[in-house]
Amino acid sequence: MAVRPENFTMRNLVRVAFLLVACSVSQICASFSFNTKDLVLLVNDSTTLTLTLTDNVLRNTTLILSTNHKDLLTTNVTKIEVTNSTGTNVWPVELFGHDAGHDLLKVDAFPPSIKCSDAFVRVTLQHSNELALFSVIVGWVYFVAWSISFYPQMYENWRRKSVVGLNFDFIALNLVGFILYSMFNVGLWIPEIEKDYISRNPRGLNPVQLNDIFFSIHAVFATLITVIQCYCYEKGDQQVSRTAKSIMSFYGLIIAVLLVLVYLQKIVWLDFLYYCSYIKLTITLIKYIPQAVMNYKRKSTIGWSIGNIFLDFTGGILSILQMIINAYNYNDWASVFGDPTKFGLGLLSVIFDILFFLQHYVFYSGVNYAEFENYNEVEVEDEVTNSEEHPKPTDKSDDQIC
Repeated sequence: MAVRPENFTMRNLVRVAFLLVACSVSQICASFSFNTKDLVLLVNDSTTLTLTLTDNVLRNTTLILSTNHKDLLTTNVTKIEVTNSTGTNVWPVELFGHDAGHDLLKVDAFPPSIKCSDAFVRVTLQHSNELALFSVIVGWVYFVAWSISFYPQMYENWRRKSVVGLNFDFIALNLVGFILYSMFNVGLWIPEIEKDYISRNPRGLNPVQLNDIFFSIHAVFATLITVIQCYCYEKGDQQVSRTAKSIMSFYGLIIAVLLVLVYLQKIVWLDFLYYCSYIKLTITLIKYIPQAVMNYKRKSTIGWSIGNIFLDFTGGILSILQMIINAYNYNDWASVFGDPTKFGLGLLSVIFDILFFLQHYVFYSGVNYAEFENYNEVEVEDEVTNSEEHPKPTDKSDDQIC
């Protein structure tokens, strides 16, 4: 029986199409990856990684290994030829560290028919393992110092049963700032938002760690307790100023506009969180000013806990110290002076702490807490004595009415 030419042609076309699809699927499935994504390497040291090819490769492919900074990191091979092969292949790749810093080892395939997006290693080159360990210890110490810095003020309020001397603008701005900071930290751990971050930074790490989330949520909780104390204890005529209310209203308007933009899909939630973090930075810049001005006007720091300042000062100094240690160990001075926001905020907090020390121990040290409390007691006793020795004259008209 004769086969019609058109049927024969159609069969061949189907077979060719099937082979092409099978070939493309096999190449799409094939991928390269290293045995690790993150590596720490000492200067003038070396280590060996393994590059693994999974699945089949149906055409010859050239792999190009490269780093961003040749003066920091080099490899023993820069090119690997992959022949038409089946199964899994493994190649050793030796790395050599030349100077401290951060670098990225990556692999590109030519022709680009094999998945290489996972074939990279983030390499941290450092001078000393001991300095790295010391940096971690310093980091945990200032984390603890900042975490417990809220409690001396709460204890002071409880002991005096009064919040007179504690500026309400500072408390209000602090609460708003930590709420925004918590939103940023928690938000970056939400899978959908974290996915957006990874898509923008495909070879980066989530910058928010678990201790960041704990600190920010704890800060909100501790500040709320202080707010409750402001309602429960003696506060005199203190209240949140119009200036602080205007500033917070302005921030609220910005956040409302950002939420509308998210709803209209003009920006994504990741952008919203970034803008919230910028607002938090501005709050950190201004939140200490009301308390410093209040101390100046009262010529006293009574009611403002100096223990809080000691812990905040300790945390600020250690955070700057950690930045300097890391800058030297990783030869990354740009992280200190190239990022004025982070370094500047830490330095500004320390400067305000020094100002509060001067106010407490130098400028307004004439009256301490004990003298202040005794003065109040004597004043009350004198008022009682004067009222007994010089009673008010009775009103005759009142007597007549009675």
